[in-house]
Amino acid sequence: MRLLALSWCLWWLAPVISPAASPPPSYPIGIYAVNSTNDFSMVKDAGFNLVSGSAAKSYLDAAQAAGLRVLAVPGTQAGSTFDPAAARRTVWALDKHPALWAWYVVDEPDLNGIPPEAVSRANRILKAAGARKPTALVLYRGYETLNYGNITDIMLIDRYPIPWLPLANFGQHVGLARLGVGKDKPLVAIIQAFDWSIDARELPGQKNLRPPAYEEMRCMTYEALARGANGLFYYAFDAGWKMREHPDTWSALSRIIHEVNQRLPLFMANHQWWAKKHAFGDPAKQYNAALESSVTSCLLHLQKGNAHLPAGDYILAVNNTDQAQDYSVALPAHQPSTLNPQPINVLDERRVIQPEASRLRDLFAPYDVHIYGPLSKMKSRN
Repeated sequence: MRLLALSWCLWWLAPVISPAASPPPSYPIGIYAVNSTNDFSMVKDAGFNLVSGSAAKSYLDAAQAAGLRVLAVPGTQAGSTFDPAAARRTVWALDKHPALWAWYVVDEPDLNGIPPEAVSRANRILKAAGARKPTALVLYRGYETLNYGNITDIMLIDRYPIPWLPLANFGQHVGLARLGVGKDKPLVAIIQAFDWSIDARELPGQKNLRPPAYEEMRCMTYEALARGANGLFYYAFDAGWKMREHPDTWSALSRIIHEVNQRLPLFMANHQWWAKKHAFGDPAKQYNAALESSVTSCLLHLQKGNAHLPAGDYILAVNNTDQAQDYSVALPAHQPSTLNPQPINVLDERRVIQPEASRLRDLFAPYDVHIYGPLSKMKSRN
């Protein structure tokens, strides 16, 4: 994933940094629909560095003053009503603004029947108008990256499953999107932080609608990381759902964002392959509702840590089901000899795991997340 990190940085440095501008976020942590600039301080204080909002100079100026970047619609969106003249005017006026993160070309074209050719045309017009900031689009179905994945510079994927679909649906589509765009394109996962009751007509017949609980939002956050996303957005601050009216959800989300920032090197780490050879104490529970593994695990290499996370290799394991799991996984082959295995720390849990026969074994509550490491004397593979 080094090429991915390098390409992400190179996109921004030349067009964005100016004597009056701070560098853009090295890892995007955004929230949708921050419509009022009066809410910027609340969003920034929670740990976000990115918002979706208006392509208006006053909005961008306020975002710059607050230390935020903006995913902005260029005056029009791809589709039958796309206005090339409006797109050109917006790009000419605002593309150089230091608060602009990316141009939002279209939202969910796969869900709204907007063909790839129409999206590609809109993207070409933006580029021809002189857009130097990246272009971005959001998909609803991860597999549709096969049709839309090579159009814009940045891909976003949104899945809002709570409570009408199994949470496993989220990770499944993030994983499909990553496979569709390949290893090197920036992929941002958009995570549900609202209650579908605001638009219940979209889910006819569904009852007991509710916002995701803290454990579910946190699980989706780490599922995004494990599935290869290298940026996060949350939906939404003020889009029918008004976050100020839901302090419990805002408190849960703020707690998660604080944790992401504290563990930022983990979210920016390089994914490494290893023969995990995982197993479940109860084989009947090894598959989730998407017929994938009930625990998503990955090996992450941190070239550079922080005060909270030393550099090294970590195993991330996420229970993506509402059932408790007994899960074990093989240690990487380049782990030291198992003749005298050393206990491995479980991050922020004040406990260690003693490996047995070159394996880690642990218990997971529903939607639980465990992070093991740094693994002792690891030699990372490039």
